[in-house]
Amino acid sequence: MIKVSTHGADDLLAVRTDGLRLHSLPEIEASLATPDLVNSAKAFLFFVSDYLLKERKTIRTGDTLAYGYWMTKFETLVPDLLEVWEYNAEATEFVKGVSLTLTYWRDQHAVCRKYDAEFEPPRPDRLTVISEGVLEGRPVQGVRYPSTDNMSGWWITTDLYNGDISTLKHEHTYHVTAARPDLARFMALPVGFRYDLSTHEDVWFDQDVLVSK
Repeated sequence: MIKVSTHGADDLLAVRTDGLRLHSLPEIEASLATPDLVNSAKAFLFFVSDYLLKERKTIRTGDTLAYGYWMTKFETLVPDLLEVWEYNAEATEFVKGVSLTLTYWRDQHAVCRKYDAEFEPPRPDRLTVISEGVLEGRPVQGVRYPSTDNMSGWWITTDLYNGDISTLKHEHTYHVTAARPDLARFMALPVGFRYDLSTHEDVWFDQDVLVSK
């Protein structure tokens, strides 16, 4: 069902479905920046195909679809072909391709598997609590608390945090991952997980977090 071809115009690798037209549906193509994402792109297109065929959903040009942490969009630039676009890192506009979406998906799943955790990414437009120094790249500690729907649950602090919560601020999670792509891979860890990157990568589940806030 899936074949791989090189997209000549942009010199990008493109992965395209082959067979959706037999079901009176447009084929779907996803462009990639690097070949290491080919297998991830195939899995994504199988996911979309199942969404269309097994769940009997419809995707039209301009429709969006969340895939893990990130948002994709479908555009028709050629008849009978839907191209996959995605939000840029700052979530300000959609750009052609699916590399960022797949990188988030791959890296977040890898962390969750490593620490035997469920995959529970927040929506990127939810708010994350951060201290001074997080966006500037200082080593961090993170903890994910139970939260209301407008919050991601993540509190991320540096050694500049003195314990005064009035000094903390709220940022959309996509702003955090845009400024700190090194932290994006931890975002799908569920409520109750902590990580400490101050000296090395230390990740663990803390039962007390579930009742502390």
